Amino acid sequence: MIRIRWTASTCAVALAAACIAAAPAAAQRASVRGQVVDTRSGQPVPHAAVHVGDNRTTAVADKEGRFFLDHLRPGSRAIWAEAPGYTGEVGVVEIPRGPVEVTVQMQSDPVRLEALLVTTNRFDRRARSYAGSVRVFKQSDLAQMWYPNLAQLLQSRARVRPTTCRGYSTQGRLGCVSFRGSTSMSRVYVDEAPWIGGSESLADFQIPDLARVEVFAGGREVRVYTRQFMNWASKRPFVPTPLGLGI
Repeated sequence: MIRIRWTASTCAVALAAACIAAAPAAAQRASVRGQVVDTRSGQPVPHAAVHVGDNRTTAVADKEGRFFLDHLRPGSRAIWAEAPGYTGEVGVVEIPRGPVEVTVQMQSDPVRLEALLVTTNRFDRRARSYAGSVRVFKQSDLAQMWYPNLAQLLQSRARVRPTTCRGYSTQGRLGCVSFRGSTSMSRVYVDEAPWIGGSESLADFQIPDLARVEVFAGGREVRVYTRQFMNWASKRPFVPTPLGLGI
């Protein structure tokens, strides 16, 4: 379960919330700063994903479990956190104008962590079975990266080189990559399903939403996995599908 603990300074700010109803929208922006901790031990939960309001407003906590979210609208907002080996429920936080400090407490779940590790090991075995170039970014890797989107990350860290598709009938859906002197279409799979947007849509993916990214042959095939999917897969006897291109 997620519990929100308000600091004394936060409560003082909350008393002024009723005074801002008539203020201009631009002046009502607020921020949430806090820490994610283990309910039992009180220790920080590193690299937890903290969501406020919706999945698009997300921060990844640092190794001390601390996070910061800015440019929020005041009012009642849902807040929850996700982390490997932990479970939680959606809580509600009242956000007044200005900064808010909260503590998000999560319940450890060793059973879920074990299931998640089993699922991850299956993905690792599939990646190792491919004889060509493979680059895998796990959740712990992604949590330490602050690229604006997945496309930027892959170009910088996996040397994916987007290029113009020549001689391919892409119908505007698939991008191409340059790999070892040749141009090839890039196939993208999201949560094991073919992604119609292809590599051209990778800029739409935000790093905090992702749990795992696999890059084969310089981007000829890219497999993207969200946190929600990995959580779902860890609760079932899930087996990853074979690589789509046979590359």
